[in-house]
Amino acid sequence: MRKLRFLITALVFISLNASAQFDWQPLPSAPTTMYRFDDVYFLNPQMGWAVEPIGGPVTVGKVWETRNGGATWVLNHDSSVTYYRSVGFADSLTGWIGNLADSSISPDSIPLYVTHDGGKTLNPVPLPNPQPKGICGISVIGDSTVYAYGRYYGPPVLAMTKNKGKTWVTKDMSPYASVGLIDGWFWSKDTGFITGQNGPNSVILHTVDGGNTWQTVYSATRGDTDHVWKIFFPSRNIGYGSIEYTGALSYNTSKNNYKTYFVSTTDGGKTWTEKPFITNYDEEGCGFINDSTGWIGGWSGMSYITKDRGNTWTLDSNFGIQTIGQYAPSPYINRFRCFGDTLMYAAGNTIYKLDTRITGINELKNNATSMGNYPNPFKDKTTIGYILARPSRNVVLEIYDATGQKLMTKNLGFKGVGQNTYVFNDELQAGVYYCTITTPDVKLCKKMVVIK
Repeated sequence: MRKLRFLITALVFISLNASAQFDWQPLPSAPTTMYRFDDVYFLNPQMGWAVEPIGGPVTVGKVWETRNGGATWVLNHDSSVTYYRSVGFADSLTGWIGNLADSSISPDSIPLYVTHDGGKTLNPVPLPNPQPKGICGISVIGDSTVYAYGRYYGPPVLAMTKNKGKTWVTKDMSPYASVGLIDGWFWSKDTGFITGQNGPNSVILHTVDGGNTWQTVYSATRGDTDHVWKIFFPSRNIGYGSIEYTGALSYNTSKNNYKTYFVSTTDGGKTWTEKPFITNYDEEGCGFINDSTGWIGGWSGMSYITKDRGNTWTLDSNFGIQTIGQYAPSPYINRFRCFGDTLMYAAGNTIYKLDTRITGINELKNNATSMGNYPNPFKDKTTIGYILARPSRNVVLEIYDATGQKLMTKNLGFKGVGQNTYVFNDELQAGVYYCTITTPDVKLCKKMVVIK
């Protein structure tokens, strides 16, 4: 009987999630820019940072912070000389911010900064040789491991720390990506992917030993002068990458009707398949809320959505703010961040939020709730986030294994309206588990995957 009740709960959750609405909304109090926010990073569903670069005639470089899920934002740092390109945080105070360091735009040549006060004060990170000239992307794994890579037009240098920045190691990646490095995705401190360009071809590289050795798992053969701009995994086996066609960008009209592609994997990144995208589109941001539904955004127009793993794409006219930036052809998206399969953030000419509220029979009572966890899969710990439409004095968290056997019950007590979180760090063997959040009004279920 217990397994049957659990199966019914899981099926209800899956059914409701499948019917969720994917309506992006601009956060009403989020800052806006005439250019774009190059990156946004959330430590948990409530606490995040956004970096605004110098762009064209826009002489600003800013670091913004929110501690309430984007409801309000505070300007932590303001510069007129730095092209803030990327951001990642290990905890509420310690984080790293990358600088593109393009001398044609910015006089600041320091590639990487560290902050120990949430972004208010930035200090240069002393990096050994070979030194990167700029940092396009940052991956923070746990509370001590950081990978920083860049830049997209070189030199292709990977910077790594395994002790929260006390010491750094750099690696020349030109044998694998001769032009440059751009983005990355890591499952653990040792296992992950980075993207870039090798000669005229886009590439994805894979490591399982903490960056000591690398394997090329994808290399284009078209010779079209392009690179993998962003990489995104909605689950452990399913992944996607956007390919920016640098041979004919939207603002370079020397070549028209050029074909664009994106890549996907169904085996955890071992192999990648090229698929056609929108003609004459300069791809950048790439993000998926689940294995099938996701978005690609860029310079050439509004973001496009797929609901069938990229087999078809349509213009997403409900993406939120429609205001065109002064120095951009459209409100293009450069970064997506995801928490489970119900909550996402995106950085464009403002900060957007997608919250698919999972509802049951309580929908008629305006008691909508949603739930997710990040990271997922996880190794040691994960942050379980859930939203309550009204307060509850008796919130209960339960963990089940894949057979429906209850492993843990924890009374979380009183929880208020809005975002709530719980850090789960109990030891579990590798495998599939289910977490439920129960109140007197509603019960939610979320699948969690533990990797070792």
